Amino acid sequence: MRLALLHRRLCAGMALAALGAFAAGAGPLPMVLASTAGLGLALFWHPDARGSVWVERASRLGVLALCAWMLYVAFVLVADFMPAVLAMLLFLLVAESLRSLDARNDMRLYSLSFALLIAATAYYPGVGFAGAFVAYVVLATVGMMVGYLRRQAERFHVADIRVGRPFLAATVALSGVTVLVSVVLFVIFPRLPRQWNVHGRAGAGGEVMAGFGDEVSIGEYGDRISPNPTVAFRAEMADGRHPPISELYWRGRSFDRFDGTRWSSTPGLPQSTPAGWEYRAVWGGPPRVQRIYGGPPGARVLFGLHPVVEVRPRSAIRTLRDGAGDVVFFGSDEPVYSVVSAAARPPDAMLAASSDAAPPEGTPYLQLPPLPARISRLADSLTAGQATRLAKVQAVQRWLMSAFTYTLDLPANPEAATLDAFLFRRRSGHCEYFSSALTVLLREEGIPARSVTGFLGGEWNPNGDYLVVTGNDAHAWTEVWFPDVGWVPFDATPQASRSEALRRHGSDAWAAPARFWLDGLEHRWTKWVLDYNLDRQLGLLRDAGDFFSGSRNAGPRRTGKLPRPSLPVVLGVCVALAAIFWLLRRRPRAHLTPEARTYVALRRAYERAGYPCPPGETPLAFAERLRAANAPGAEDAARLIDLYLRARFAGQQIGDAGRAEMEAAMSAVRAELRASRRDPRLVAR
Repeated sequence: MRLALLHRRLCAGMALAALGAFAAGAGPLPMVLASTAGLGLALFWHPDARGSVWVERASRLGVLALCAWMLYVAFVLVADFMPAVLAMLLFLLVAESLRSLDARNDMRLYSLSFALLIAATAYYPGVGFAGAFVAYVVLATVGMMVGYLRRQAERFHVADIRVGRPFLAATVALSGVTVLVSVVLFVIFPRLPRQWNVHGRAGAGGEVMAGFGDEVSIGEYGDRISPNPTVAFRAEMADGRHPPISELYWRGRSFDRFDGTRWSSTPGLPQSTPAGWEYRAVWGGPPRVQRIYGGPPGARVLFGLHPVVEVRPRSAIRTLRDGAGDVVFFGSDEPVYSVVSAAARPPDAMLAASSDAAPPEGTPYLQLPPLPARISRLADSLTAGQATRLAKVQAVQRWLMSAFTYTLDLPANPEAATLDAFLFRRRSGHCEYFSSALTVLLREEGIPARSVTGFLGGEWNPNGDYLVVTGNDAHAWTEVWFPDVGWVPFDATPQASRSEALRRHGSDAWAAPARFWLDGLEHRWTKWVLDYNLDRQLGLLRDAGDFFSGSRNAGPRRTGKLPRPSLPVVLGVCVALAAIFWLLRRRPRAHLTPEARTYVALRRAYERAGYPCPPGETPLAFAERLRAANAPGAEDAARLIDLYLRARFAGQQIGDAGRAEMEAAMSAVRAELRASRRDPRLVAR
């Protein structure tokens, strides 16, 4: 393969690796797919000089069009012009890759592909970024070396240079050293908080996951709720326990105002939630600590087990708790945070002993729109004869859970998509209907209540010991106010029918072991690479110091500690380092002719037999010395050396017959040397 062609394909491979790193964070955008097709074409099609001129002209027109688009977006639409900048970068990279092989655009190709790799870090790169980065380093190292050889060959007018496998192997080994040095620098140097993220996953834009916007509606009709296996967040328990899934209510947003079909939050509500220390003092028990990674797309709310006592951000976000107790965040970074929650729900005896005093006038958690009178009569009939607030709540809850069923099918028409139709005609619906019904019926009885959205449960991933919470786990329930206790969650949704409906509609996609393994890999990448900060760095260095000092078992075990590598991993790393060292120290073998290889084999055979061969000795001197020493096979060796000299220095073409004669002489020499080892007289002589 010509050096120019090899170099261009390596440059196209560099560009594809950088594009893969970009796609790992940006996703399969249309411009990414178009660029992949263009770079794939550059691997096999290369225009001549005339075609290169047309490519350059077309690229100029494309650049002008992209510049006009960028100016229009920036100054007319006053919107984000970064997509236009990225499109310009990708367009230039493809255009340069489709130039003629004689074009001197090496530095432009290097610079554009490296700029694309840097642009990939501005997004939230997935685990595919690691593989793409390693591929880019290897291809860049080999490509730059081949490019340098190509330019030197053109400078000294060398017609053809063959790049052998030893050269490529040594270059690849050098790239491996570069990757190892990059890893060492990543671990040693302190990390700065990630203050920017153009992808918008944290809520800067894009579609918001249902149930976590500013409003929640029960008025949708004519369709069915589709399964949503998108990962909302991942959670680790600090104590390593696995509490029952049915107890994990990941609280997100609460809504106080209901207009008959839609729940919303009143802005500027006064403080209506006890402080965290009050919850901890009243509920008692040990606190529960969760480390949460990520959040639903587009949502600005943080999640935690109720009641949330404290939120500790671990990434570059700022948190704010409003009057309703919801925790929102600001910043463009992906949310990573720890949540300290009070103990699990208080026992029923404590709730039953709580005061049932009437709430103050004007509380927002008793607001009701005009509703049919039979809803109020229903609430009175369900709570009749109940002496405590807890008994009233449980009576309504039991009725909803026993007389109704859960379904993902939405009502057929607007008339059926109402709370009245749910309670008296349909008697089936999704969790937002049950939450709305329980909240409204309690408010009819003068009990402050509010609708809450979040997630219920999740799926434990054994490949990492953490909880995967997806869109299929989105849920709604009710929080009821107890004056002496605070807000207490109650769920009126029939859990058995809910689980059956979710299973029937194929929402258990996480049952596949491959999905668990891949998500575990993604979680480790997020935890130890993207969220690697100064605290983790110091902890890792302390662990390394304890490991080498022999005091690694002293003291309590820190949570979140990087697991000690197993013996196969250590052996694999050692073998890889030894292979790289061997490739770097290995001397490249010279390209020998068949005659020269036979002559070298002759000298080595006599060296093994005890006849030293000084490096500076000429072939003729070597033959005379063998005759003078009466060495075994001396005559055959002289015949072989004569043929070698004719082919090497006299310029004669000995052909296949001459090479066959040399091989026959070599075989005769080996036979006589073996016979001399077996014959004691020859050895003595």
